[in-house]
Amino acid sequence: MNASSNEMLLALRSPTSGWLAAVICALDEALLDPDFSEQHRQMLRSLLDNGQVPENVAAASHDRLQKFEEAVQTLHEALIGEEELLFEAPVAATPRLRLCASAA
Repeated sequence: MNASSNEMLLALRSPTSGWLAAVICALDEALLDPDFSEQHRQMLRSLLDNGQVPENVAAASHDRLQKFEEAVQTLHEALIGEEELLFEAPVAATPRLRLCASAA
């Protein structure tokens, strides 16, 4: 049975739908990534059909997610650094005053 968009929208209004929302958001992001393959989709279907995530798979997933978050953070910091360089206000040269005195 496939849930319609309206059924999902109704389910997401429930105060107990936090995990549903989190998984849908993660899936939405994953589906935008060309590296998220059909094989990955099959693995997710299998986990859902089995109704559980094996302990060793959960532990490996936590480790991999940590590395993924670090990579995203590093990329974010690099992009912010480039953006700051692109939009950095030019620094005006400090005017130099010269005192000239003439002997009268």
